[in-house]
Amino acid sequence: MNNPLLSYKSFGDKANSSCIVLLHGMLGNMDNWRSQARRLSTHFRVITPDLRNHGDSPHLPGMRYQDMAADVLALMEHLEIQKFDLLGHSMGGKVAMEIALSHSEKVQRLIIVDIAPKPYSLWHLSLFKALLSLPVDELTSRKQADEMLSEHVEDSFERSFLLKNLKSNDGSGYSWQCNLDEITRAYLNIANFTRSDESPFDGDTLFISGEKSPYIDTETDTSVIQRFFPSASIQTVQEAGHTPHIEKADEFYQMMGAFLALN
Repeated sequence: MNNPLLSYKSFGDKANSSCIVLLHGMLGNMDNWRSQARRLSTHFRVITPDLRNHGDSPHLPGMRYQDMAADVLALMEHLEIQKFDLLGHSMGGKVAMEIALSHSEKVQRLIIVDIAPKPYSLWHLSLFKALLSLPVDELTSRKQADEMLSEHVEDSFERSFLLKNLKSNDGSGYSWQCNLDEITRAYLNIANFTRSDESPFDGDTLFISGEKSPYIDTETDTSVIQRFFPSASIQTVQEAGHTPHIEKADEFYQMMGAFLALN
């Protein structure tokens, strides 16, 4: 049986033959790309899905990259879009890499934001513990949730990003919109990235990193990036962390636009 389709939004002219798909990161959702999608929609038809267990998309067991890639490809087949540009941030960047490496015929150009094709240490274990400890069904306001989470997450931007996953239960507390339990269970798979097939993606590829982010180290990660993506270039958004498309939106758009030849 096929899985239900991902939830998504479409921006721009549906008749536009040029399409770009934007994939969010772990504990994010399609709205993370809303501002950039609107700007891109003057040039493309833009599709922003919620990945499985995130946003309004189906809650499904497992978070293997092969499965998440299959979800995105099923949506594109449903939309009758045969080939597209593809952009992904963090976890969504690994989904995008999986699609490009396994189904290169579908991907015209590839943009990967602040993630490399490698396993990562389990940096977020304490974060998941903090989120799961929040008594969300007893919360009376988002401010209360923010105050409780601040004991574990100092950065207010990061807390705001995470708490977008809360939804109000009509005056009787809150609940997680994302499938937090399943994402937590699958975290080892999400942090990992292994492939038995070493066939590279030869299409035009851009990796964009945040200067202040630890996710891409150009000295150590360039070789693995170019092994999988031999045509890749790596550029850095200055003064940005792990979400350069949000923190430095204009600089990010200019960098992306130059690669996509929008000017």
